[in-house]
Amino acid sequence: MNKYGNNDSYRINEYVGINTINYLYMIGNYSLIELEEKLQNEYRVRDLISMWVKVSLLITRRRPEIAISSLLAHLLPIIGDLDIRKCTKIQLNRVFNYLLSDNKVNEAKRVFALTKQFLSWCEHQGYIELNPLASMTRKDVGGKTPEPRSRSLSDAEIWCFWHGLDMWDFSDQIRWGLRFCLLSARRPDEVFRAKKSEFNLESSIWRQGNRNKSRRNHSLPISEMMGTCLENLFKASPNSEWLCPSPKYPSELISKGAPAQCIRRMVRDHLHFGLEEFTPRDLRRTARTKLAALGIQNDVSRKIMNHALEGIDRVYDRHDYFGQMRDALDLFSNEVKRIVEADSYRNLNHDFEVGSLSLPPTSKIYCED
Repeated sequence: MNKYGNNDSYRINEYVGINTINYLYMIGNYSLIELEEKLQNEYRVRDLISMWVKVSLLITRRRPEIAISSLLAHLLPIIGDLDIRKCTKIQLNRVFNYLLSDNKVNEAKRVFALTKQFLSWCEHQGYIELNPLASMTRKDVGGKTPEPRSRSLSDAEIWCFWHGLDMWDFSDQIRWGLRFCLLSARRPDEVFRAKKSEFNLESSIWRQGNRNKSRRNHSLPISEMMGTCLENLFKASPNSEWLCPSPKYPSELISKGAPAQCIRRMVRDHLHFGLEEFTPRDLRRTARTKLAALGIQNDVSRKIMNHALEGIDRVYDRHDYFGQMRDALDLFSNEVKRIVEADSYRNLNHDFEVGSLSLPPTSKIYCED
């Protein structure tokens, strides 16, 4: 838990605001005895949540700051000063219903899950007799969770994506950053929040560290096409420490939503682009799908994606697979190079057939038969 008492570790976190950072710093400085003394004769929700964060949430969650941010924004303002023993299901559902009324379904489900977990802890600790949300599930808040996205780009669509970036007035940071997302199979924020110091172009290694969703230390070989992207990104902002800084303010990171906004701008201009909707996150799924199509073993693909191995292998297999990862990414790099150097998307596969992708004649990337 000590790492959450250090304020500096949260000042660079792009996912939460200063209120969450200060709250974590406060919890880190308080002892459990000091937090218990706040209870006195009342079991206020906000005081119990402080204890729960201290002895449970910080220990069990990889990224507790996101959960705490949701609680501070949505739960505590409504029921924070209530005695936990007097909280009814009606009062608790009011919190979730406010979010649902603003069409924030995913946030409502997140706050519900956190609240239910907190109340279960209170029940186990003896502060309440019964969790009032015990009979409810996530689908009772906003309905069934939507199916996860399954969009991946075909060879023809990869060609259109790659060359389409040159047809819009995007910065080099966006253009080459998005291409690098595809070639490296990384999440967009892992690329657009990267520092140049993470990349060793001489040894062709990206030492990302634990700056990722799983918080697992990760290093990735740099393929030829990845290297081309990096060279262009370094050239676009030679005086910045960031790989993809703001074009106007090189000392600052590019806006977190900029990559998605640029893709959305292309996709929504159907008249001049013509592809079905996709997002920057779909580029990672496209890369994983292509690795499978190229015959890369699942264990190697998992290591590239920084996913845990399956079954007992996740405990006993400690091999780094770095050589196999390099071979796989080189193979994938050559495949993407073959695709983007084709004369036309009409010569590439789409929906199991060559030449089956249809674009409007007004598209900026339209090619004649």
